[in-house]
Amino acid sequence: MSTFFSSIPIWVFPLFLLLLILGLRASKTRRVPIAVIYALPLLGILTLNNIVSLEAPSWIWLMAALAYGIGIFFGMRWQKDWIISFQGRTVELQGEWITLSAMMLIFMAGFVNGFLTDTLPELTKSALFLVFFTAFTCAPAGQFLGRAITTLRSSR
Repeated sequence: MSTFFSSIPIWVFPLFLLLLILGLRASKTRRVPIAVIYALPLLGILTLNNIVSLEAPSWIWLMAALAYGIGIFFGMRWQKDWIISFQGRTVELQGEWITLSAMMLIFMAGFVNGFLTDTLPELTKSALFLVFFTAFTCAPAGQFLGRAITTLRSSR
């Protein structure tokens, strides 16, 4: 276990703190630069990296697209309710806990993936694990894109 934690790259800890701070800040009504909303879908890169590292069969990408699409759908619906107002290049958003939950799910998926690949590699190759892992990482990533789309549409 100590080998696992000692092999974590140094940049991971600052990224974790940044995501934690952003997520906690999202729990309160706040004014956010619109550019931040547009940048959040980039967390999907972490998700794609996790799926690629699983060496999964090609059908898993269909599952990833489906889960991502479901995330986009819910992200668009939620963001519509959370937008309070626009002012210049900022948007005022109602507080919510989904941002923190989604960020932590996406971030922690990499650790779960690495840990299970090292300790139970046969599990990470099972269809059940692949489906659940893909769904629980792609849907939260997709909701950030849905929220960005709604913010773009609403700001016009």
